[in-house]
Amino acid sequence: MRTKLKLSARSKKDAEIMLLVSIIGLLDSLKSGILAIEECEQYLFSPYSLDILRRKGIDKRIIDIVHLGTELEDIESLLPDSLDAKIQEFYEAAKNLLKEIKPEGMYYGEKKWLNKK
Repeated sequence: MRTKLKLSARSKKDAEIMLLVSIIGLLDSLKSGILAIEECEQYLFSPYSLDILRRKGIDKRIIDIVHLGTELEDIESLLPDSLDAKIQEFYEAAKNLLKEIKPEGMYYGEKKWLNKK
């Protein structure tokens, strides 16, 4: 049985925060060995995702991190000894960017991002 789940953001800032939280989670799961690179590519690190993010006007710094995520498979095959360091580098970049763009204090955005429909 197929389940359709739609995520949405009412503002660009909400979308960017949600994307960074997703990136951080994917990279943490990758570091922990829970997800494989191929799975992370299926979720977000793909040329398809890059195209959508560009069209939606998402912050270039987020797009750059996603783009770096698309290169993880190449790093794994060409420079396997540096893979863990690169994952950590991308992870730290995403965390630092989230700290920079998230407003001070509690931030909930305009509405919940998980749609009922």
